[in-house]
Amino acid sequence: MYGTGLLKGMAITLKYFFSKKITIQYPEEMPKLPERFRGRLYIEFEKCIACGICTKTCPNDVLSLEDARDENTKKKKLISYTIDHQYCMFCNLCVENCPSNCLHFSHDFEMSRYNRADIKEVYHRPPEMDQVPAQVSAPDSGEAPEPSSDLTEDALKKQKKMEALMTALDKNPVKVLSRYVDSEDDAQILAEIIQADRSKAEKLVELMADDQEKARKVAVAFVNKEKKQRQRQTEGGE
Repeated sequence: MYGTGLLKGMAITLKYFFSKKITIQYPEEMPKLPERFRGRLYIEFEKCIACGICTKTCPNDVLSLEDARDENTKKKKLISYTIDHQYCMFCNLCVENCPSNCLHFSHDFEMSRYNRADIKEVYHRPPEMDQVPAQVSAPDSGEAPEPSSDLTEDALKKQKKMEALMTALDKNPVKVLSRYVDSEDDAQILAEIIQADRSKAEKLVELMADDQEKARKVAVAFVNKEKKQRQRQTEGGE
């Protein structure tokens, strides 16, 4: 029928014409943004482990970092971190792939500058991060504190690895745990177990950092025990 498209178009026009107006008086009135809105990207410098995964993941080469070797711990440390917002397409790949969960998008969208190059942000290492805390010696002991040994460095590496694993486990437990069990259903069961009991999660993470095979055996044991308990409950209910 001729004119049907025109009538539909006018119906849509009238619908929005009489609906509640959503215009706001910006900048006097700020818009209400959804929780998942992606504005300015920022970094929590203290959490970054200078792994460089974000820079390799970014499709537009928006991110770059400068790192150096720490003389005390012999590990890499972040010196500066650059975010060039003018080329960012807010894809969130850097945030999703960060193992230490140090990158986040804020609700700050007011990034316009007189000079385009000023949109680039450079974060520098805070001086307090390099301050060595004074070691307190035991009272009445004239002995100087012993220097850090290789064992201490290994412990620090293990601790850092455990923290990264725990972060990944909190973010996407099924994806991480699927490497240690036979099926995705078992991974879901294991995720429910460690979410209900934090001590089991910590035990499993410690094994993941030390011995992958032992971690797998423990994970399978957790799942099998839970399956048996659920089967008993089902049989008892019948």
